[in-house]
Amino acid sequence: MDSQINIGILRLRGLAALLVVVGHAFHPDALNPAQYLFNPVFLVISSATVIFVLIAGMLFRVRTFPKLSEGRTSTREILRRRWAELSGLYLTLGLFLALVVGYKEGLREGLNPALHAAKLFFNGTMAHSYWYVPFFLLLMALAPAHLWFCNQRPGVQRSLVVSGLILSALVHRPDADATLGAVHSLVYYLPVFWIGLILGRDIPALLAWLRHKELFLGGALVAVIAGQVAIGQDRVYLTYIGERWGMVDLFVVQKLIFGLLFLSVFHRTQYMAMPLMDWISENSLKIFFMHCPILILIMWFPHVSGFYVPEIVAVTCITILGGLMLLGSLERVFTQFKPILQRHVIKLS
Repeated sequence: MDSQINIGILRLRGLAALLVVVGHAFHPDALNPAQYLFNPVFLVISSATVIFVLIAGMLFRVRTFPKLSEGRTSTREILRRRWAELSGLYLTLGLFLALVVGYKEGLREGLNPALHAAKLFFNGTMAHSYWYVPFFLLLMALAPAHLWFCNQRPGVQRSLVVSGLILSALVHRPDADATLGAVHSLVYYLPVFWIGLILGRDIPALLAWLRHKELFLGGALVAVIAGQVAIGQDRVYLTYIGERWGMVDLFVVQKLIFGLLFLSVFHRTQYMAMPLMDWISENSLKIFFMHCPILILIMWFPHVSGFYVPEIVAVTCITILGGLMLLGSLERVFTQFKPILQRHVIKLS
């Protein structure tokens, strides 16, 4: 482990993965009304992908920036490595889901099934979370811009980040199903990644600054959530560019505060035994991608308890465990192929 990447950051990534799954557990038709019933708690759960992007920026600054600035790696090599990590999953299960979902939706909506499947595959919208792959590759393709940003004066960096956050709040979280959904995602999440670059410059100093600020950050989080409730932002609305122009999306700000709050909490409790959280953290990216196909299979999940919580917990557990079991099965299948194909075995770390 990198000397600056401590257990607090890893546990924060695990919490983000868990929140993504819990947020998606509301998606079965019978459970969807719980999004409104559980507000503002649902607002705390929603849009946890922002935390993933924040951590990605921090890791880029710690691991990739030194190599890039010293000429020991290149944008092409960064893209090759990231694609090698994600291609096995995307070209197997992702392609399968794109074909199945594209065919089903194409027939239902009167679209060409083949073209619709190709669009789903291109955008990564064949299942929840897969949109992150084309977006993340596009983000990594901007490595020269990230290098330039890191070399700017703090005042320039702050100006760019503030401008980016304002633009992000105006364009809203993208509907990745749009033709240019990955570009919209880049506009929305780029300031978050750049904040990660700033914070990753000196993580020990960041953790020292966060110490004893939990009460302040908690108050700020409550204030932002109250603001969301006041303006009617009662859930994550996926939009096309300009669709909600004039309204403000506060999820990026909310999740940035949330991330800093729990980074501080996890750092202060780093010596406390948290076996379940550590297990989720170790498997965070696997959970992030692999819960999606299981969720597709249980969209029929019923609401029988009267207050939704048991069903939400059940769907969360089923999708996490089922996704990891599916991944294990895929890995066993692929290892039976010839060695030349074994390099495509899914490797998520």
